Amino acid sequence: MRLKALELVGKFKSIVGTNDRPFFYKFLQTKKGFNPLCLVGLNGSGKSNFIELIADIFNYADRFYNQQFLSRNELNYNFSLTYNIECEGLEVDVCLRCREGYLFLDYDEKQVSVSNPHELLPRNIIAYSSGQNQGLSSVFAKNQFQYFDLIRRQGVFFREYTAKRNVALERASVDSDAESEEMWTELSQYVKGKLESWGNLFEVPRFARNDEEYYLQIPDEPLEAKELNLPIGLFTDHSLNNLIFVYLMVCQGINKEKSESFKKFVKKETKIYGVSSFEIDLRLSEYRDFEKVGSIVDRLFELSIDSQKNSEETTSLKFNSETLNGRLTFHINDDFYDSFSRLYLDESYFFEHLISLHHLVAKRWSHDEKRVLKLDQHERNVPNLSGGLMPIRFTNIKIKYGVNEIESTYDRVSDGEHQLIQIIGSLLVFSSEQTLFILDEPESHFNPEWRTEFLDLIEKYVDTSKMELLISTHSPFLLSACESNRVLCFKKNDNHEVEIDSLELQTYGAAFDALLTSVFDMDVLISQKPLNEIRRRLKDYDEGITDAAATLKELEKFGESFELNYRINKLKQELQKQGERNS
Repeated sequence: MRLKALELVGKFKSIVGTNDRPFFYKFLQTKKGFNPLCLVGLNGSGKSNFIELIADIFNYADRFYNQQFLSRNELNYNFSLTYNIECEGLEVDVCLRCREGYLFLDYDEKQVSVSNPHELLPRNIIAYSSGQNQGLSSVFAKNQFQYFDLIRRQGVFFREYTAKRNVALERASVDSDAESEEMWTELSQYVKGKLESWGNLFEVPRFARNDEEYYLQIPDEPLEAKELNLPIGLFTDHSLNNLIFVYLMVCQGINKEKSESFKKFVKKETKIYGVSSFEIDLRLSEYRDFEKVGSIVDRLFELSIDSQKNSEETTSLKFNSETLNGRLTFHINDDFYDSFSRLYLDESYFFEHLISLHHLVAKRWSHDEKRVLKLDQHERNVPNLSGGLMPIRFTNIKIKYGVNEIESTYDRVSDGEHQLIQIIGSLLVFSSEQTLFILDEPESHFNPEWRTEFLDLIEKYVDTSKMELLISTHSPFLLSACESNRVLCFKKNDNHEVEIDSLELQTYGAAFDALLTSVFDMDVLISQKPLNEIRRRLKDYDEGITDAAATLKELEKFGESFELNYRINKLKQELQKQGERNS
């Protein structure tokens, strides 16, 4: 997919547009191939709000067009977002418009025909932030909370249905006419009500679809829960790092090609040669009544070594199948892959199941956080969304490290390696689908070599043909690797309004000193502390307190820089002139 244009009328955080003067930006296209969009600007210039706005628009559209989610039409801004996306094998220009909370999709209906406008949205909106970007994570948490609430509603139904059915059976045991309609009246009304009000979550069981009327009169089996659609948005915080790493290291089916590319990457860049075992720590007692959760855990249990009768590690000591609390252990061997292919005919379901459990953390958010997240419009950021005890954690991941394949653990890998692995892994997982990636300062923990190579590494290991990559950064390393017509330079005008400027210089291949001075408004290119000391010594010289020779000797203690070398040369010239005069 490719972004083409954005127009805003209204207010989203610091970005403001009016009917007379809308906030507008046209994304310039460039040559075919990998050309990410790069957002630069000083802190507070509005670039973070800009990526949050784009994420908010697509996440709202997901709620609006996903028939299982809720949309309250409360947006306090109107917008028009134009993008190009592949649909039915064709590239389609789509204009997503919003007026007073209602969405409209404009596209060439002669080119493609879709039954649900949701098909013309990006398949995924994936975000990563190296820091605690609460503004960005809050946008994604709105749909994460709605997904959890759907699972909760299905769970509530099965719990209440069981209680009501038990009452009906008790009455039937007293009355010999067990099929009497009166015995099932309350349960029948309950099932009919749920089917009518939540038909997007439940359906009549398969066995009863030839005679739905009779079933609804005597519903002696519960309604079937419909499969829930995951949100298209995913904020990949640190809690998902281990999950993504393990998933890509074990894929051998439909995602084998992605897995092989990922393994080449971690072997070459981080010296990880394989994974031998891992554990999943589950804390799901609060969700054990949720049918979807129980079904997912049953498969995970069967995949683990804990399900093997001859396992030396007994289940009773590690995992409680009644409370769904404890640790499951997985050994990566032939038995694991045999079970994996049997339990997950499409291994993508394994990943989706794990993400489903990850989203359950929404239950532990505070009532105030949930209230804010129920609103479609932005009220404020919601903090600490990944805090507390997660319902699922990957732990004790045993890796084979180095050419000698020494056993180590994944948590011993450095922060920079974790960061690079998570970003490349996320890109690989979703690379075959129409995806918008949002990376907020992705290079913060990288060494200088990786900062220089970052975009090259992405292009080397990831198929970028179907994705749009939006990067917010302060790094001249990244800026120097981006085409200038794909660079968005943010600033605030005199009225404190966000503006986006084009750059006069060509950023692609530009030297860092040129980028720092022209883009980041830096007058000097060394740290402030030594700069202050240098200036004090030069001031003493200018005021005649010290002579040229003493000043030169003091300045030679500092490292080389353009500014310092210039003054040192001037001092040397002055000493040379003095020598010539004395001679």
